[in-house]
Amino acid sequence: HSARVLSPSSISHHQSYFTHELFPIAVVTVQKWRALKMSSAVAQQETAVTAESPVEEEKVEEVEGEAEAEAAVESTVNTKLYFGNLPYNVDSAQLAGIIQEYGSPELVEVLYNRETGKSRGFAFVTMSTIEDCNIIIQNLDGSEYLGRTLRVNFSDKPRPREPLYPETEYKLFVGNLSWSVTSEILTQAFQEYGNVVGARVLYDGETGRSRGYGFVSYSTKSEMEAAIQSLNGVELEGRALRVSLAQGRQPA
Repeated sequence: HSARVLSPSSISHHQSYFTHELFPIAVVTVQKWRALKMSSAVAQQETAVTAESPVEEEKVEEVEGEAEAEAAVESTVNTKLYFGNLPYNVDSAQLAGIIQEYGSPELVEVLYNRETGKSRGFAFVTMSTIEDCNIIIQNLDGSEYLGRTLRVNFSDKPRPREPLYPETEYKLFVGNLSWSVTSEILTQAFQEYGNVVGARVLYDGETGRSRGYGFVSYSTKSEMEAAIQSLNGVELEGRALRVSLAQGRQPA
């Protein structure tokens, strides 16, 4: 089952909606969120003014009690999502553009390294409702963007670390790949010789470009051996593949 691939060119950038961001945390703020914050501040000021009048003490206590109850309810409803395995060159505006295909984000924060100013490869996104969160997870978790498989889940429910790409003991190293070969193309080429459990091209974290090699895992030893015999030296996208056993060779 191949991951859904998102095309950067298909994403619309609504720059007018977003503030310009700088590290350590880049924040994209939607106007609606600002309006909510402003109305909240006004409500607090009104409460403060009312508190100065001793005649209104009972009323103030009721308002504060209601506010606390509402805050308690809101605190149990988490609409904040964690986005992991982001391409390092994706900023908050680009991520917001991806999300807006499926819903309206209130707040988008790509986190940056304080010292280097480079993306740390993950972000937090606040949506309006739980329903919006579920739609985003359903459509974007496991999808591929710029060669990386996105991980999306609720921020308060971190998933246990699991391999992004399924692997087995019947694993091949595939070198001398053309820069244009993606994980999907690699999967298709090797599927002719057996059941490909997982295939991936490795990408450079700084540039987002292919490193020119990848790994393919089969479900059985015989399938793996057939692939070595049939595909080693065969041309794919203009370059001759180097296919060998991957034992002892781990991705850098």
